[in-house]
Amino acid sequence: MLIDKKFSVAAMVALLGAAQPAAAAETTADLGVSASVLESCNLSAVTALAFGPVATNAATPQITPGVVSIICTNTKPSVTVSLDGGAQPDGTTRRMATSGGAFLPYKVHSDAGHANEISIGGTLYSGGVTAAVPTLLNVFGEIPQGNYSAGEYSDTIVVTLTY
Repeated sequence: MLIDKKFSVAAMVALLGAAQPAAAAETTADLGVSASVLESCNLSAVTALAFGPVATNAATPQITPGVVSIICTNTKPSVTVSLDGGAQPDGTTRRMATSGGAFLPYKVHSDAGHANEISIGGTLYSGGVTAAVPTLLNVFGEIPQGNYSAGEYSDTIVVTLTY
């Protein structure tokens, strides 16, 4: 039995010495990656013209600022942003309305001093934009002084970007 144990131990040592670690196999492949960025421009109203409470019989017009943003995937040397007359214009006047049919006139300007009124269909901006850099356009709403009926007034101006 002692011989068998010695033989078994010797055989095991020989096998362990002869055993080689398993070699890891490795192979590679290429994974292609591609994308197409379509040429486009996006337009958004970052800040709406929100007047808040309007004083009836105010001695001065009510004023509020807003911001429109343009961002394009490519540089554009010439874009135009125009404003329509809203949902219920009256001739050359933009008007907000209540659900009951009362109207509140307002104007839109491109400058804080209210010297440059944007007419219905008029241009807010004409110029270039840089690729992937937002162009922020300030707009200013003005409700002329006057007597107005109480109510919740609203309107939506369609802003159009041509490029």
